[in-house]
Amino acid sequence: MKRALPLLGIALGTALIVYALQFGKTEEERIGMRLQALAASLAVSDGRETTTIRGARLRKDFAELFAKDVSLAIPELGAVDQGRPALVELAMQAPADYASIAVNLEKLRIRLDDSKEHAVAVGEAHLSGVRREGSRHEDSRTVSLRLDRHDGEWRIVNVSVSVSKDALEGHGAVAPLRVAP
Repeated sequence: MKRALPLLGIALGTALIVYALQFGKTEEERIGMRLQALAASLAVSDGRETTTIRGARLRKDFAELFAKDVSLAIPELGAVDQGRPALVELAMQAPADYASIAVNLEKLRIRLDDSKEHAVAVGEAHLSGVRREGSRHEDSRTVSLRLDRHDGEWRIVNVSVSVSKDALEGHGAVAPLRVAP
């Protein structure tokens, strides 16, 4: 009996720590985890992933991360169809131009509204990649992601990306921006 009491205390303490780590996350931390999952999903690495496998993975990942009718505004793309399928198609194009891509969303600041049902993640996103011909490509943009809570989970409902620095400096043409409804 004397040995059981300390073991019970250790087990209870361990259970409390696991519970706090799993379920004690703030809403900002939960949204941050969504942003990390998005960055991981967008990554391209060493070309081992076939187009079919990438498409299936993106559809699965994006179903978790994005609202069904997500809207997207990226100046270089002009008008973009609304919804996850259009977003999946865009993300599937990356390996055609890039051998590798890493996206960093760690500098985004997360703000929740008073109801804790809506949030915005705003800040600088950084893309680092290697093009198919071997040249390195770095790009930083201001992005804004609006998230809403759907069925208890945070889903991205709107993505807005700023104009590239090259376009601002006159080094590239930019299609007119049209924000999807």
